[in-house]
Amino acid sequence: MNNTSSTLLTILTKNSLFSFLGLVRAELVEADEQTKRLTAIIKLDPREGQPFLKQYDTKIEALRSYEDAINTSVNRGWSVVYRGQPLRG
Repeated sequence: MNNTSSTLLTILTKNSLFSFLGLVRAELVEADEQTKRLTAIIKLDPREGQPFLKQYDTKIEALRSYEDAINTSVNRGWSVVYRGQPLRG
């Protein structure tokens, strides 16, 4: 990822479990030097074996889905521990 990338992070908790939702917008550089824009949601749920990644055609569509996923989780009893840009350091 380069300086045109941006990431939002939401960490949720329920009982003794933690879950992660991330919204990632970035430009990928392919091996042939072609660039491709990527907008995706990444979900990591400890009850599932693998992280889940879903790409979207537009950042508006991805943001709407990201917000819906957070709201659905909260409605299902999860609590938001952190929401914002990833912390560094």
